[in-house]
Amino acid sequence: MIDRRSFLALISAAPVGLATTARAESDEVELTVALGVDDANFNPTTASVFKLAEEFGYYKKHGVKVTFVSLDGTPQAVAALQSGAVDAADISLDAAVRLRAANGVALRGFVAVSTGSPFLIAAKTEITQMEDLVGRSFAIADNGSLDHALTQAVLRSYGIPVDGPSFVAIGAPLVRIQALAVGQVDATAVSFGTYSSIDGKAADVHILLPANDFSARAPALAKFVAAREDTIATKAEAIQRFTNALIETSRDMAANPDKWIAAAIAARPDLEPEKIKGTAKAIADRWCVNGCMNPTKIDDSVAFVYANPDFKDIPVLAGGDFVDLGFTTRALEVLGIDKGTGMDGQP
Repeated sequence: MIDRRSFLALISAAPVGLATTARAESDEVELTVALGVDDANFNPTTASVFKLAEEFGYYKKHGVKVTFVSLDGTPQAVAALQSGAVDAADISLDAAVRLRAANGVALRGFVAVSTGSPFLIAAKTEITQMEDLVGRSFAIADNGSLDHALTQAVLRSYGIPVDGPSFVAIGAPLVRIQALAVGQVDATAVSFGTYSSIDGKAADVHILLPANDFSARAPALAKFVAAREDTIATKAEAIQRFTNALIETSRDMAANPDKWIAAAIAARPDLEPEKIKGTAKAIADRWCVNGCMNPTKIDDSVAFVYANPDFKDIPVLAGGDFVDLGFTTRALEVLGIDKGTGMDGQP
């Protein structure tokens, strides 16, 4: 993994328009992917598939060497992708819309690792309803980060002004939840896995909005792994192998939850095993066993983004303008279609 400080210097030096080229001297091809810092380590959500595909040998099986770049959230990942300093990045859909529709950056999402939002809103116990968040401090990763954008979408669904809470950018999920636990902020949005690190330990904190309720008010496809079109043209084989590996790993984890639990316990000794088991149940139907690139869900999610008043002046493009479905299509031709019971299972 590349050091984040060194990589940020690389982003600032890399020219926009830089394209990488595929390696020809070996059957193994290479791909560099930017992830949020939690996902690049072991996020106790379906995003753990990025790490697990390496741990369980799926990248090696499919002949792709993946180098992950750990960054502090969506804005930095977007900057890395836009500059051409990485081949691909896991970014939020609203960031992709801004990049392509407003800034003319030719990019396309090609696979996703989660369907539905993994977040919940945790708050001090004195905050008993969503409206109570107005005027209270709310920890986010950064302005424009995924948790920030989705929280604003949820607030709008309740008719609460998006600037009602006082958003405070303090970084990674574990930092945010610990800040809440010690009373430094009033609320935050984190995954159910991250919340489990303080569940039962912080007497003055509770779940204000459960994950299922949060997900119901957020787009079905909140993030995807995207690449610039010039990179797709030059590194199609590496992207295909990466896609195949992610989908096959997701299927393994969905079919063998105990395997995921064991990996999570080993990777996250800071979390209680019983909490990890509970998280496994919560994410059971969220694994992207077919790549989570359903065209209908993509269209609905893009429409959801454009419903945000902040996007009223951004040119409206169709869902198909933001994705390349060829990679998941070819992956399913090779791997077959998974007919599991999860959100991404096919009839």
